[in-house]
Amino acid sequence: MGAEEHKREAPKKFRFAVITVSDTASKGEKEDKSGKFLLENLEKAGHERVLYKVVPDEKMAIVGAIVEAFEKGADVVVTSGGTGIASRDVTIESIRPLLDKELTGFGEIFRLLSYEEIGTSAIMTRATAGIIRSHGRAMAVFCLPGSLGAAKMGIKVILREAGHVLKHGRE
Repeated sequence: MGAEEHKREAPKKFRFAVITVSDTASKGEKEDKSGKFLLENLEKAGHERVLYKVVPDEKMAIVGAIVEAFEKGADVVVTSGGTGIASRDVTIESIRPLLDKELTGFGEIFRLLSYEEIGTSAIMTRATAGIIRSHGRAMAVFCLPGSLGAAKMGIKVILREAGHVLKHGRE
């Protein structure tokens, strides 16, 4: 069965969570433009929001939000922020140990698209994705950088592939 046939059989609608990782947004010092953009676009595409949360760049806060998203029935989680190389950027280190399967191709595609826009600075993003399995369920997680540009670029890939990822993640 080819990729297009698999996509036709993939879920068309899913429940989602958006988790913004930002010290300044979590303190109310900065508006969460990226998180709100992701929410609007996922809802506009007909998907159901189960959680929106802004957390600080802290491992336990990030892991807690992922667990909360799972408990609320999210099929897909999109995180925004904390994927860079600064010492406070711990999203990837917090989420990677939870992943049963990592989808390194998401990060590769994201960096390719970023490279086309911003050049070689794209090497500094550690955007990634993967599947978390527990209690007979699978949840896809996509980790994006926190900029609005990253949200705009990432949502295009996520909306095209999230259902396909879920279909295979559930197998």
